[in-house]
Amino acid sequence: MSLKVLAFLVALLVPISAEQFAPFDQARLSNESFLEQFQYASLKESGWIPSESYKSGQADYTGKWKLANNSKYAAFENEKGLLMMKEAAYYAISKKLPKTYVRGDKDDLVVQFEVKFQEGVSCTGGYIKLLSEGTVEDEFSDRTPFEVMFGPDICGSESKVHFIIKKRDAETGEIVEHRIKKPPMARNHVLTNLYTLVFRSDGSTEIRLNGEVIKAGNPLKTAKFMDPPLTEPEFIEDKDAKKPEDWDDRFFIDDPNAVKPDDWDEVYGRPWIPDPSIEKPEGWNDDETIPSEIPNPKASKPNEWIDELDGEWEVPMIPNPECLHGCGKWDPPQIPNPKYKGIWVPPQIENPNYLGVWRVPKIKNPRYGQDDNTHLIGPVDALGFELWSMTQGVLFTNIYLGKSISEAERIGNETFVPKTELEWKNYHATKPKPKHDAKPPPPTFEDYLEDDTESIFDEGMELIRQFYKGLYDDALDYWHSFQNDPALAISENPVYFIIFCVIGLVGFVVCFAAINVVLFLLLRAKGEPTRKAQPVSNEQSELRSESDLLRNNGVSAKGTLATDNLNDLEPNATATGTGLLERGELRKREGKKGE
Repeated sequence: MSLKVLAFLVALLVPISAEQFAPFDQARLSNESFLEQFQYASLKESGWIPSESYKSGQADYTGKWKLANNSKYAAFENEKGLLMMKEAAYYAISKKLPKTYVRGDKDDLVVQFEVKFQEGVSCTGGYIKLLSEGTVEDEFSDRTPFEVMFGPDICGSESKVHFIIKKRDAETGEIVEHRIKKPPMARNHVLTNLYTLVFRSDGSTEIRLNGEVIKAGNPLKTAKFMDPPLTEPEFIEDKDAKKPEDWDDRFFIDDPNAVKPDDWDEVYGRPWIPDPSIEKPEGWNDDETIPSEIPNPKASKPNEWIDELDGEWEVPMIPNPECLHGCGKWDPPQIPNPKYKGIWVPPQIENPNYLGVWRVPKIKNPRYGQDDNTHLIGPVDALGFELWSMTQGVLFTNIYLGKSISEAERIGNETFVPKTELEWKNYHATKPKPKHDAKPPPPTFEDYLEDDTESIFDEGMELIRQFYKGLYDDALDYWHSFQNDPALAISENPVYFIIFCVIGLVGFVVCFAAINVVLFLLLRAKGEPTRKAQPVSNEQSELRSESDLLRNNGVSAKGTLATDNLNDLEPNATATGTGLLERGELRKREGKKGE
């Protein structure tokens, strides 16, 4: 059975063994809190209404919504959520709150929800909008006013958690969006994540991800937390201030005492000059009135020329003999001027009247310390999702809006914490398995030193083997690249090319010599058969015996033949019986004389 079939069967069995979903008891929440767990029979009964409006730019909200009771790596059975069903589409949906949320002077704002990108993320938003009072659900769009926007937004390599507050400017009366300056990163995986926004009455803010604080600050006290800042700065630029006309902000000026040299344009200002090494050719005619070509006096109109057909006949031109070497004004060829310096510019000196860079002066902000943040977040009449998604399968659930941090934490502990543990367990049990396990990396030198199971000799041999194996692999890689593009391989690694050529040449010579030695030994062994014994006659046998006797019994000077004489005679002996007999008789006579 293949791994894919096993994974599929396990994925089917996991929901069966999943725990039953138990909704959070909303009776434990205050009357001002809102919690959405989507425990409805259909989307129509839930009160969530898809938008029938259009997005700015005449794009329609074509994304489809539904209530889904299952998901990938589900932790609980029959837990429902709001699902985005279509990829590459704009989505918009909203719901009126049972009771309008109104934040008092000492009230906190807490927003919390779960989002699950179960098909992964390429470019998808997952943020929620707290819509201003008077929202009409089916007309909800990107133009609908909102008080707060919060949640993840992931597109390619850009990943962030939005936090936007809208505030009316006290001076201009315009609605201004205040965005967090350095938003934290969102979490990008296929399981559920819990996003929490805490905005306390004193302005202290926390952004939490899965219960952990990932961004904190106070936008009412820190001007760098949001852009533009929510607080009025102590000093502001004077809008009525203007730069004085006599303000000199030039750090360098032209030297007023500098004088341009008289010969600058002639000597240094000309990029090209006449070539001084070229002289006017001899015989050059300086008369500019003489034409360089004249009509050929010897030419005549051809007899077959017909003016009606061929047009008017013109006398052909020939070079003027008076301009044989040239005529007219003679100009020598131009060459680059070696003394060229360019256009003369007066040298720069420090400006004695320099006053520095002019900056708009700042004045005391008359509105400093008078920030009225009591109505910073107005009444919230509805919640909405207005998103773009390149991925289907985005699931929202457990949406909380209230004023109690403890309620949000209790909801997270009783819903998200057990859910994420089970989801991770199901994910590891059902995620696709690789066909082949990853091979471990080759052991390093430190691994061999720490390994006590092998002897030093074995470790040394293994290191040598690994070294030469690495050389072989490098040579093989270089050979493949050389086959693909020899010129590129040589130009990128010329040292490798030379080294491998030398190694190849030495190897060829050694192998060739070894083969020749082996062939020589084989051929020599086959070319020397055992010699057969030749028949010897009785006479030859006697002569050989006598000759051997003389050799063995010979003494020097006093009785027998001297060794030197024997050596002189022995090379002259032939294979014939007669020659041996004569030499034997001679030795006997010499022996008698010696006695």
